[in-house]
Amino acid sequence: MTAAAREDICAAPGLLTVEAAQARAADIVKRPVEAETVALAFLSGRVSAADVASPTPLPPFDHSAMDGYALGSLDPEHRVLARLAAGAAGTRVALKPGEAARVMTGAPLPPGTVAVAMQERVRRTDDRIVLGSAPEAGANIRRQGEDVGVGDVIVPAGVRLDARHVAILAAAGVTEAPVRRRVVVGLMSTGDELVRPGRPIGPGLIHDANRPMLAALLAQPAIELVDLGVAPDDRDAMTRLVADAAGRCDMLVTSGATSVGEEDHLAAAVLAAGGSLELAQVAMKPGKPVVAGRAGRAILIGLPGNPFAALVAWLLVGRVGLERLAGMAPRPLAPLAAVAAFSQRGPGGRTEFAPARVVGSDAGGLPRIEKLGRGGSARLAPLIPADGLAVIPAGGAEIRPGDRIGFLPFEAAAEL
Repeated sequence: MTAAAREDICAAPGLLTVEAAQARAADIVKRPVEAETVALAFLSGRVSAADVASPTPLPPFDHSAMDGYALGSLDPEHRVLARLAAGAAGTRVALKPGEAARVMTGAPLPPGTVAVAMQERVRRTDDRIVLGSAPEAGANIRRQGEDVGVGDVIVPAGVRLDARHVAILAAAGVTEAPVRRRVVVGLMSTGDELVRPGRPIGPGLIHDANRPMLAALLAQPAIELVDLGVAPDDRDAMTRLVADAAGRCDMLVTSGATSVGEEDHLAAAVLAAGGSLELAQVAMKPGKPVVAGRAGRAILIGLPGNPFAALVAWLLVGRVGLERLAGMAPRPLAPLAAVAAFSQRGPGGRTEFAPARVVGSDAGGLPRIEKLGRGGSARLAPLIPADGLAVIPAGGAEIRPGDRIGFLPFEAAAEL
């Protein structure tokens, strides 16, 4: 069969668009996992399960934004009555026009303060100060509640928490928050040819790269991983493994056996274990055969067996279901606008994803993307120098340098 004929078959009607495959993966998930309450120190990386409102205003009181003088008026001269530093318990001083207090950054401001003058713009002699220039009313004052009011939502539901969220919760005095419990994800490879890394391989055998690769992608605080090993190319054995995983996991991610060959037993095993699924042919290259369904309470995502194809299918389709299961609104990866720094024949009816690196930018500031390697769904070496994936749109006859393409940086794909 010629290359052109193969491309025509790949572009045949019936392939799902990437967007349709993502929607199916999300729709399989009916509800997220349950919530639990977790202490502040352990929130990073978890997914918030409810809105968290602030019990206190931020800032909690009017305070000085810098070292200087709290002024009772905007008059050019003032008499200094007190000195206040950050952490001061307060003062009985209430400023009147013509009166001032020496204040440090963060110090509570006395009642009657109309502005804070920067110390660089003040000349002091004994207890008298003269302003070089009068500040505007309200200058250099951080007002109580100007950042957050009591009852304002400081952390919305459905977001992956990081240092920013921890900081604002701590500032508001919140010591714990509701999050979704960890999603239990089982990883299973399939194929008699696979051997665990570190063990010797004989003729016809290869080391399993998919399970370690997926485990590295999923090593996150919101996920609990279960290593289910390698399922042999045997329907009964695979059925037992699927049935066991269905009772232990929230999501089962497999690789291999997603096509319709004689040794591709995944579909039959899932059905025999009481599950349901659909085999999808997705208009992307690589990663066309993807399985989505259910096995018991577990969501099932079946990825292709070739490592690069498995990576692309997970990043583009599988992770969408996981995000919804974890309590997040699914966020399908959106390619950045970029331009090609290479030439090639168009990918036909499937969007192509290829290892690529940034090699500068064009006159309009868009990144120029160089494609790496010779293609192929089993090749891993081109990923090592890559910055991300070139996204080559379907339908075009040829890609030339300067043509618009997309780019998915690996940083955007690394987390939930």
